[in-house]
This record gives sequence, structure tokens and C-alpha cells, in this order.
Amino acid sequence: NHNWIPYTDLNGNGKWDPGEPLNDDVGKDGIGPTDPGYTGPDEGEGDGKPTHGEPDFDETDKDESDQIGLTSMTVRVLDNAHGPNGLWGKNDNVMWGAMNNGFKDTLVQNANIYLVFASGPFILGKGLRERFSMALLMGNDLNQLLFHKGTVQAIYNANYNFSKPPYKPIVHAVASDKKVFLYWDSNPETFRDRFMGFEHNDPKQGYAKTFEGYTIYRSEEPQFEDDKLITDSQGEPTYYKPIAQFDLADTIAGPDPIGINGARFWRGSNTGLQHSYVDTTVKNGKTYYYAVCSYTKGDTAYSNIQGVVTGLQPTECSKIIRQDAAGTITFVDVNCAVVTPDAPVAGYQPPQIVGDLSRVTSGLGTGSINASVLNPETITNGVQYTIKFNSKGTIPQYRTTTYDVVRAVNGVSDTLQKNVDATIFGSKVSSLPFDGIVFSFNNDTTVSVNYSLTGWYVGQSNLFLVVVPDNTSSSLDVKWPTDYQMEFYDHTVATTPYNKIPVNYIITDLNTGDTVKTEIIDNDKTKTLTVGDDIVLIQNIGKQIKYSWRIHYLKNPNPALTPVYPQPGDKFRIYTNKPFYNGDYFTFTTKAAGVDNNVANKDLSKISVVPNPYIAAASWEPRSIYPTGRGERKIDFTNLPQKCTIKIYTVAGSLVKTLYKDSSNLNNGGAISWDLVSDDGMDVAYGLYIFHVDAPGIGEYIGKFAVIK
Repeated sequence: NHNWIPYTDLNGNGKWDPGEPLNDDVGKDGIGPTDPGYTGPDEGEGDGKPTHGEPDFDETDKDESDQIGLTSMTVRVLDNAHGPNGLWGKNDNVMWGAMNNGFKDTLVQNANIYLVFASGPFILGKGLRERFSMALLMGNDLNQLLFHKGTVQAIYNANYNFSKPPYKPIVHAVASDKKVFLYWDSNPETFRDRFMGFEHNDPKQGYAKTFEGYTIYRSEEPQFEDDKLITDSQGEPTYYKPIAQFDLADTIAGPDPIGINGARFWRGSNTGLQHSYVDTTVKNGKTYYYAVCSYTKGDTAYSNIQGVVTGLQPTECSKIIRQDAAGTITFVDVNCAVVTPDAPVAGYQPPQIVGDLSRVTSGLGTGSINASVLNPETITNGVQYTIKFNSKGTIPQYRTTTYDVVRAVNGVSDTLQKNVDATIFGSKVSSLPFDGIVFSFNNDTTVSVNYSLTGWYVGQSNLFLVVVPDNTSSSLDVKWPTDYQMEFYDHTVATTPYNKIPVNYIITDLNTGDTVKTEIIDNDKTKTLTVGDDIVLIQNIGKQIKYSWRIHYLKNPNPALTPVYPQPGDKFRIYTNKPFYNGDYFTFTTKAAGVDNNVANKDLSKISVVPNPYIAAASWEPRSIYPTGRGERKIDFTNLPQKCTIKIYTVAGSLVKTLYKDSSNLNNGGAISWDLVSDDGMDVAYGLYIFHVDAPGIGEYIGKFAVIK
């Protein structure tokens, strides 16, 4: 079909939108509308023809090439193969006949056999190249053989695609003082698996989304073998045990029911997704290897082409850190990190978030946010960030839906994140990271009275004014999201619209400044406001009249108190909790990390050597990569200034080693290691040593340590 297009443009906007049907015909770049980085159709996309460079084995894409299939098969018991009638390559006539003889003698079994299978004939022109696909199947019995055939057929039908793990997250790791901060992107969550077909078997929804969650691993060696702790029923290590796991809050949780020999992958606990993690169980000076792996949900109902229901286990992306024979790290995958936590430099002043985040800078919502720095190295001075919330619906029936993150540098703004789902984040779930920063927020998801703030603000009245939602009529009542002030006067200032009762108070909407009409429910029929009456607030919504809040005008429940009635000038305020509304925003600025030399001078007394004494080995020393012998020996000088010189002497005053430190990393650069080798290249002897630290502009420090062999 030469009229193929990669998607059906239902919206007519020239781009693919979620919900528009897809066709499995990508171009030379191998990227389709649902893949990351897609900018539009490229060469060969949507033409229904094979284009060199297209994925799925180029021209062998089953949907873009004419397939002949298997046309003949001959099975023969082993005979004189090399004779004139033998079935072997040099007997052209015999081979040609076998390859054009259809399917012959295919029931021969329990014998030593030759077989020839063929596809053709076809014209192979000069200089042309043809490709073919072939599967070699094995099985212990017929059922297993058929099952394997079905599996291979499903792979072929999916354009040579296997069930795949999601994309790898791009991980950033920041070492700090006895902490490691990890944060990563959300790209794996967009993954779609062609092997699994369409979402809910509906082409309009695109290929199936199989992402389920993230596992976080930490190891003390690059292969993560010390994490492979989960064994199968035969005691073989099968799965890795993560230090943390975050998964979608959905119906998929707990152990995978498919498993491998009794071992089952843990699919999560419906925690909700996180994109950052702080490891607080690390030791300074020790190197750790981290990996953040994305994994799929699996499919317990999956069956192969033969209809044998077996299910698919969750698939986790790989984690690769390579180390050469000398112990040097040569490759770290994008979802992995190698870090060594250490103390900050002396006098370190951490970066700061500057701004009042306890309330919106502008807007209706009453929630708050809490911003945290994950990566101090990315924080610069004077950058302004705006967290803007979006909502759907109109007041009062609205809900917070998404948020945007906008950055402004020297008056130039750019949007870092747009329309991020705000419903999956909250006070215990951090936002997507940006510029090394994350935030969490408290959003009041419903409109209600804030009783901790509601009360008398001016005056000595002890009357008990209880504010509740009005219950006059379900069609008339509405919880209106605003705040009010009720001020009393010494004369009549208004008359209620229905019962015509004179009142000596005015209620004002604190957000708009408008005067709010009220009606008095005259329970004692006195035609005045007295204790025991109710005050109903009236809200005009267009041409409709609604009742929002009801104030019970009561005596204080403490019978020992003499009632004190409101006096002129007394003010009672009503505050409500409100979700973030469309356009509500917070702003804050950043202050970069720095060093205070005065503080650094005072911190010189904190300089120390660890371990002290050094006895044969330190816990952080790397393992030996050889069958015998030991790894590198070292001690650390900690809590050092950013720039200094360390000279190490024997007690007799002989200079043993000079170390120079000039660290650009303030947050994690307060230490320097020494391999216990002198300037002469000799291993140092056991004994007592003196060290002298000279930090220009800050001061000097002298200490001692011991080496015991």
C-alpha cells in the first residue's frame, strides 16, 4: 500500500496526538510518532516500501517486503550421499529436484536423516542481494516444540521484536556528607512495546504502554553481584534485591505470578512513582555503585501464537558498569553511577532556596510547597523559579490537574517542565527533578473550613461562632472557596434580603474585597440577630443565587463564662482550605553554595585522619581483582579546606609525603586520600606520623596519626 502514512491525523494539525491511529511503518531514522525525539516523518516513512536503514532488519521488515515462505521440504534417510543420486551439494540435479519437489517424505523419523528445505524459485539479478529469515527450533517433546514455534512466530509477527524493557532512565548521582542523592528523568514512562500489540487491542490508543516502575540498586562492586540475593527453588541466585523501589499506583503489585523456578520478581507495592532518592546509609570515603532500572508490568494473560497461556514476566532494563583488569572503571551506563561520599570542605555554606513557600505567591490555593536541593553543583545565584498550577473546571467545582516549572535568568524565561501531572505528586512524593532541585507540595484537594485560623481577630467577644457548610438545599448549597471578614458596627449597616432583619455587621470577601450578602435564620422569631440564630452567606454565581457557609451564632459552651457580645470594631474571620486554582503560583530564587573563610578557620580543629590508627586495612579499600593479594591501601584526611597543602613527617622530622588539594567540589570535596606510599615510592613503615595543613587565607593545623602493620 503506497498510500501508507505513519498515523491518521484526526485533528488535522500535522502531528500525531495521543489517540490517533498508528501504522507500523517508520522511516530511515527508525523513530515513530510515539518514540522520544520524533519531529515528523522522514525518508521512507509511511511509503509502505523497504528503505535501507529502517529498523526491523532493514529490507527484511516483514510488513515491507514480499515473502515467499517455505515452498519445499525433502527428508531422506542417510544413504550413499556422495553417490550420483546422493542428496548433497555437488549433485546439482538431485538437489534441484529436491528443492522443487514440494513437501516429500516428511514423516520419516527415528532415523539418521538428511533434509533439504527451500524457498523459491526467485530471480536473483546481477548485483542484487536477498535476505531470508529462518528459525531453528528444538524441544523435548511435540508440545514444547510447538510452544517454541509459537514464540518465534510471535517475534516474527512483531517485526523481529522481543518483549523489551522500557528505556533506561538517565541518572544523576551526587555524593555528600554520609549521603548520596540520586535523581533521574521520566522518559522510561513513555515507552511502548510493539511486541505487545496495541493498548487494549485498540489501534487508536497506539502500542501498549508496559512501564511499571523503578528499582534502585546499590553495590560495593561494579557487577552488582552482592545484590543478587533472591534465589529460586534450587538455591540459584536469580533476582537482585533493590534498596528502594517505586511503582505506579495501580492494580499491579506484589510478586510476579509467573516466576522462574519458584523465584518471583517483586512488582512493587503501589507506592507511586518517584524520580529521586536519598541514600543515608553510606559511609564517607567508600565507593558505591548505583543503578536505577526501569521495568515492565509483565502480562499474566499473554499466550503465544499456539494459544498456550504462559504469561510474560516483568522485564527489567540492564545495568552495566565495566572495569578493566587494573580495576579502572571504563564504562558507566546512563542509568548507573559510581560515587564516593565525603564531607564538604571546611567553611562550606550550602546552597539556599530563598522565598516564602508556605503560601502561594499569588492565587487562591492554601497549600504549600517544600523545595530541596539534590545537586548543589547545579545551583547558581539569582535564578528565579516559578511553580505554576493548572486546574480544570470552574469555581467552585474545580480540581488541580497539572503544574509548570518556569526558570528566569537575567529576565529571560524558559519553561523547564509543562503540564506535569500534579495528581500523582504530593507531600510524600517529590516532583520531577529540574536543575538539581525537587519539590513536594501539600494541596488541599477539597474546599473546607480551616478551623485553626477561623476565629475572632479583633475584640474580646467570647461568643462561639461555628462555621459549617450550608445545608438548606442540595441544589442551592455550595462550598465557596474564599475567605471572609465579619466586622461589627454600633449602628445598622444593612438589611437581610428575605427576612428583612436589620444587622450591625458587614461581611467582606477578603480575596475580592466585595461585600457579601447574608440572611439570618431567625430561630427565636425576634427579628433581630440573637444567640441561637444562624447567619447564611449568599453567593451570586452569574444569575444564580447559592448559599455557601452557615454561621451558628452561639454562646460559649463553657457555662462559667459570662457572654461577651461583639462590640463596634470587633472582627471575626473565616478561612477556608482551597485547592490550587488555575494560575496559582509560587516563586523562589536560588543562592549558590560557597565558602566562609571565617567559618573555615574555626573548622580547622575538625580536621582528622581516618582510620586512625590505620591497622592493616580500612573498610573502604576496594577488593582485590586478583585471586590473591590485596587491593589499594589508603587513609583519608577529612574536613579539609577547599585549597591546602598537607605535609606528612616522621616524629624525627623527616618529610615523608606532600599532598596538594584544590577541590572545585565544595559539597563533597573536604577529603583527600593517601595510599601510604612516600614521595620516594616506598610503602611507609609502621609508627607515629605528624601532618601539617597549610590553607592560604584560612590558617594552619597540626595533627598526628599512627600506622600499625
